[in-house]
Amino acid sequence: MKSTIVYKPYKVALVALDLTEMDDRLIQYASMMARLLPLERIFFVHVAKDLALPTDLLEEYPDLVGPLDESIETDIQNKIDRYFDATNDVRVECIIKEGNPIDKILKLCRIKDVDLIFMGRKRSLHGSGIASSGIARKCTCSLFLVTEDSKLQLKEALVPVDFADHSGLAMKQAIEAQSNNGFKLSAMHVYSVPSGYHKTGKSYAEFSEIMKSHAKKDFKKFMESNGFPADIACKYILTDDSKYANLAYEFAEKQDADLIIIGSKGRTSVSSILIGSVAEKLVYVDSHIPVLIVKSKGENMGFLDALLKI
Repeated sequence: MKSTIVYKPYKVALVALDLTEMDDRLIQYASMMARLLPLERIFFVHVAKDLALPTDLLEEYPDLVGPLDESIETDIQNKIDRYFDATNDVRVECIIKEGNPIDKILKLCRIKDVDLIFMGRKRSLHGSGIASSGIARKCTCSLFLVTEDSKLQLKEALVPVDFADHSGLAMKQAIEAQSNNGFKLSAMHVYSVPSGYHKTGKSYAEFSEIMKSHAKKDFKKFMESNGFPADIACKYILTDDSKYANLAYEFAEKQDADLIIIGSKGRTSVSSILIGSVAEKLVYVDSHIPVLIVKSKGENMGFLDALLKI
C-alpha cells in the first residue's frame, strides 16, 4: 500500500541565529543546502530578549544612540553576503525580533509559511543558543540541526526507517536532495526479538534470523510501494534495548555519513506532542553529525494555533 503522506518540496527556510560563532557555520551550511534543495526564499532570524540599551549606558556612551536592531541586521547581512553568491538562486532576508526566541520563531514560521528551519547544535562553542528541543517538539515544519563541527560537504546520508509513512516521507526527501548532488544514500532498520520467542521452540539466534528475514521483506515492500530506487541498500541492526537514537548515530559514524535524515511521527493532540519521538531524541544525543528531522508540514497545526493565542 502506498504512503498516505504527500511529499511537498521545501520552498521557504528559516535560519535561527544567536550572534555567536555558530552563525557562520549555519549560514555556510544553509548556502550549501540551498544548492541541493529547491529553496526559493530564506529568512535569517535573530530574536533578542531585549533590544533596548540601558539609559545609564546611553548617557555614558552617546554614540550608541543608533538602533541596535539595525546594527545586528548589518552584521548578519555581511555574513550572508560572504557565503551566498550568484550561484545561490534564492532570495534572502534578515529579520530581527525582540522577545522569547522559541515563541517568535514559531510565529514567524506560521506567518512566513516556512517549510524548513535551520538551527545550531553546540558542543563547545560559547553561548547557550536557542532551545532546539523546544523547536523540534512544537514546530509544524521540518527541522535541520547543524552541528558546530559539521562537514561542509554531503557525500553520504543515512535514513533510519521503520517502514511507516513518516519514514517514506524522509526517504523521499533524501532521494530528492540526492538527485541534485549524487551523494551516496543508504538506509538502516533496527529490529528486536519478541520476549516470548522461546515459546516457539526456537533459540534466540534462530528467531533473530526470522525477524531479520521479515524486516528484509518489509523493506523491499516499503521501497516498491513508494516507487523508490531498488539500489538503495539497508543495514539491519539487532538490539535488545530502546536506545534507537544512539544506534542511529553509532551506525552513521561507522558509515562516515555526513547527514542523518529521519521522519518524525505525526501528532494529533497536545498530550502526544509533548512526548519526544525517536527523531526528537536525536536532538539530545551528543554527535557531530547533522540531522534533518522531516515532518509532514501542518500535522501539528492544531497545537500551534493554540500556542499563538497565548
